[in-house]
Amino acid sequence: MRSQSPSIAVANSGQGAASTKIALLHSMQADPSIWSPGYLSLISCLSLSLCLVLYYLKSIMPFVVLPADILMWAETNFIGDIIKLRSGLPIYTFPGDSNSSIYTPAAPIATYVIAWLAGKSTSIAAYRIIQLGFVVCATVIATLCCRALYRRAYPRDRTVFPKTMNVFTFLFLFLAATAPRTSAFVHVLHADALALLLSMLSFWTMLFYLESPSSKRIVLMAVCPALGYLTKQFLISWAAVMFTFLLIHQPREAKRVIVFSVAAAAFISIAIGGCYLLWGNNFIFWTFEVMGGQRKAIGFSPAVYNISLARSLEHMVRAWLEILPGIIGGWLILRDRNIRNLGALWFGWLMLIATEVFSSGAGWGVLYHFGPGVLIGTVWLCAAFWRLWPSTVTSTEAEFPRLIGLARPLAAAAAVFTVFAVLHVLPTSDRSEARYWQRYPSADVYRYISDIEREFDGFRIERVLLDVGNWIYLRHSYLAKDRAVSLADQAPSGIYRNFAPLLEHIRSRSYDKILMRDLHSPFFLYDWDGWPKSSGVRKALMEYYTEVRTIPAPNGDNLLPPIIMHTGPVSVLVPKPG
Repeated sequence: MRSQSPSIAVANSGQGAASTKIALLHSMQADPSIWSPGYLSLISCLSLSLCLVLYYLKSIMPFVVLPADILMWAETNFIGDIIKLRSGLPIYTFPGDSNSSIYTPAAPIATYVIAWLAGKSTSIAAYRIIQLGFVVCATVIATLCCRALYRRAYPRDRTVFPKTMNVFTFLFLFLAATAPRTSAFVHVLHADALALLLSMLSFWTMLFYLESPSSKRIVLMAVCPALGYLTKQFLISWAAVMFTFLLIHQPREAKRVIVFSVAAAAFISIAIGGCYLLWGNNFIFWTFEVMGGQRKAIGFSPAVYNISLARSLEHMVRAWLEILPGIIGGWLILRDRNIRNLGALWFGWLMLIATEVFSSGAGWGVLYHFGPGVLIGTVWLCAAFWRLWPSTVTSTEAEFPRLIGLARPLAAAAAVFTVFAVLHVLPTSDRSEARYWQRYPSADVYRYISDIEREFDGFRIERVLLDVGNWIYLRHSYLAKDRAVSLADQAPSGIYRNFAPLLEHIRSRSYDKILMRDLHSPFFLYDWDGWPKSSGVRKALMEYYTEVRTIPAPNGDNLLPPIIMHTGPVSVLVPKPG
């Protein structure tokens, strides 16, 4: 065999050493050390996330277990729907009864079924814990979506610290799902928790379609807007999101866009038609006439009750920081030659944000419409973290490799901390913030609840009207009428005719006792000063009833909204003689 020249041998020796060095480097990156700065920064971020999640649960649980449905306006009708389910009554009743919700019925039905299966069919605390369960399920799906998004964007890459990253991602996304401004009501009896879960399922079906496009998966996507509509009306916007996604992803595949459009329209029609068959015109009145009302009109002035574009724009500005992680995450992923692969999915998310901006114009402070969009946007950012999180090894060819090896993990930790600040999930000493570190219900709120309950002693349950809250009626499975929230939902839409039955009940002294919050306040729910005209309820009460005492509001600064909304002073009224 012919021998090599010395120069060639030296060259081959150098190439072999270089190859060995590169192989060693890849080996170290594939199996990073748990003592590396990158892993320590990840563990630090995970620990901080865990502390923030535990802090959230510790601070929110005293309100979750509160035995009265007074945390927000939606809780009264939520419990009312459960009373109907327990009593075999229709979910949507005659408009003059004023005891139905303007939302579609999936959330109370799902909550009651789960509570009944758990043997807690009359526990308000159990109902709220179920809402948190919906949030946990949404977070699990969001974590799976993050992994699927990462695999779709970087099929040949292996993430560093995968098990630890999975746990961190779940905790990180749970905090995004419970962000106090955009997901303010996921722990109370409202549709938002289930809406979050349905939205994450909708996003997952889009990712599922990307893995292997087929007509069956298009039909699976098409079911989601109908399910979303049954949970909360504005989730029908997922039809527009998915249509945009399909149109951009395969613009030449018009057949698939048509199949989706026809299937989605069919499922939505079935959902609406099924509700109409069950509840007839009462369903149309509460979910279309009242929920729609003046919202069907679009204007710019923020001083009207219709969809105000001025309010929509202001809400977008106020929620901009929470939206920003999705923009940054999308940019980080799409810049890596993923525009053709994932660009349509990201533009679908932008369409979701646009629909949330639009629907938030229905009223002031409606930032909670952004909850699904913020969570899905954070999924994009987490997928980028999976790609960019610093590993063990820094290239020896870089200048100051040790400094860079420390700077990158610190930068990653700083980015995570910044997102937590943006989402407002860090504890604060500001009493007006939901994450106020001393937020808890004072003992006096239990006195307040007990005082209200004592007013029912010695009276037949149907002879006492409590304006807000159904917890006492739930114990007796009694469906009360003349509910404040049901009537207050109608007046902004210009519907006053259903105040007539209540006014007649007042004039005929049908109630032996009436309990009204904030009777002498401009914010009296039966006769709000900001309505186009007076309902006449306050005047009738003053004429036919006497205020014999007042239950004082709970003491303490720990009950500031939005934690407990309905804790105003309660006027106790009894009929005047005659």
